[in-house]
Amino acid sequence: MEALTAPRGLIVELVTPLEKGGKIDGRGLERLLARVSSFVQGVFLAGPRAGEGTPLSPGLRVDLLKQTILAMDQHPVPVFVWITQESEDKTRETLLALDEAVRAHQRRVGLFYVDTPLYYHSNRGLPDLYREFCAVAEAPFILHNDPDLIAGLATPFKRNNIRTAVLKELVGFNGISGMIFSGSLDRAHNYQRACRQRPDFRIYDGDEARFLDHPSRSGVVSMGANLAPAAWGKIVRSSIQASTNGADYPDRLQQIWETGDSLRRMRDIYAAAPPSIIKDFLAERGIVEPPVHPPENREEVRTALRELMAIESVS
Repeated sequence: MEALTAPRGLIVELVTPLEKGGKIDGRGLERLLARVSSFVQGVFLAGPRAGEGTPLSPGLRVDLLKQTILAMDQHPVPVFVWITQESEDKTRETLLALDEAVRAHQRRVGLFYVDTPLYYHSNRGLPDLYREFCAVAEAPFILHNDPDLIAGLATPFKRNNIRTAVLKELVGFNGISGMIFSGSLDRAHNYQRACRQRPDFRIYDGDEARFLDHPSRSGVVSMGANLAPAAWGKIVRSSIQASTNGADYPDRLQQIWETGDSLRRMRDIYAAAPPSIIKDFLAERGIVEPPVHPPENREEVRTALRELMAIESVS
């Protein structure tokens, strides 16, 4: 597989629009993609948090990918899709099903498979696993390191993080283009050193709050961009691109600071139950169907988000 460089910037972890019967809500998906696509550099489908990807079958993930590609036909952006399932065999099944769908699509699409390997596999043998995956996959991989997600498993493996030595070996694979990282700052620094051999290897922040305080050079995976894509786009551009036109005047810096503060406060609201709170707010605007389980204190949450959404009009 030829190396494909992953984009820098804002990757939105899209909530998954679903009908009451559990099928993909195609119209809601179209409206949501129209809302975010002008402001992001990538769309992350079926993610484990906002995307509620854990219970999504291979068939639903394939349908979600197909409908996303069709909906973005005129204004495409790279698509990231979570392939991870509860076991190695089921993850492989999902990968092959998505691969088949990609091959059947007539147009090339910038596609990346996101995998959280420690969800179903220990560190031991990971290079061998990805040699196999890279040999058959139609698209490159983005590794996902999320110790909190792994710690929440019924029977987690011994380690909740990909070992630095293992990552250093995986970075040498052309079929692996980056990582979505959550974890300690010390581990982040160790991972950065392990990836020096690949200047084009992206390490996205998987933690929005940390990105707002300490932006990475690659960008961020954001749940909040479902709600405020323009504001998140503004913050990410300002954070990862050095100004070359003297635009960093005091008023602009003040606007960026205020936008970042509003995004932090917004995150504090939806962090307790991202899919439910985000979907409920989008449903109020007629974008997606309401969540099956509405958030607690719905009216209080809606009011707080409405007040913070003023940042969208000035971004």
